[in-house]
Amino acid sequence: MFQGLAPYLPTVNGATVRGMVYPRRSLVLVAGVPGAGKSTLLRRLFGLRENEERTVLTAEGVRVIDSLQSRHQLRPLLGRIPYPLWRWVVHVLHLVRMASALRGGPVVLHECGTRSPVRVLLALLCRLRRYEMHVVMIDATPQEARNGQNARGRRVTERSHRAHSRRWRRLRAATRHGPSAFAPGVRSLLSLDRRRAQELAWIRFGPCVDTRSPLHTAMESPPVQLELVMSDT
Repeated sequence: MFQGLAPYLPTVNGATVRGMVYPRRSLVLVAGVPGAGKSTLLRRLFGLRENEERTVLTAEGVRVIDSLQSRHQLRPLLGRIPYPLWRWVVHVLHLVRMASALRGGPVVLHECGTRSPVRVLLALLCRLRRYEMHVVMIDATPQEARNGQNARGRRVTERSHRAHSRRWRRLRAATRHGPSAFAPGVRSLLSLDRRRAQELAWIRFGPCVDTRSPLHTAMESPPVQLELVMSDT
């Protein structure tokens, strides 16, 4: 398995697309500040509608977890209370949902990645469950992130935005020394700007063609099944 930042070539001679293949027993963490495009990527690659209230299980057996699922699930109970007062409950349920999903099949997780204790906790859970942890970082500038928040209609406070951006810059600088700077035991890390994230064609789980890297080149994208069922987690 490769170490360090991966090169990324979205096309080769206009014919080859680039996707990623990870081992089946993997947690792939899609990280980025609020508004970077994490939910957009999951919607495009896995067919999420962003109105789900439970973990999504794709036809290929991939559990896809977005923090919005926890927020939607809790809204009927807590919706009359200002959201900032129960945001922490959403974060806790999101982590519980993730831990429950580590049951043998592949997991894709939406998580900002800017909180060090959360990164360490995820790495520990992966080690206990014998999962490989892989990271895809969507690197957006503060203004790009703000534009993304405006487009989705969900803005974080200016204070929170500055804190996320500040911690993200430190994290991005640290990961230049290797994936383990993100969290202990991380097996691979792929850093993409927003444009290249939009060009990412697919993520699949199975035997890796090149064991040094989860990146896999193919002449065309594997067929995508967008049939989704709701998991019981």
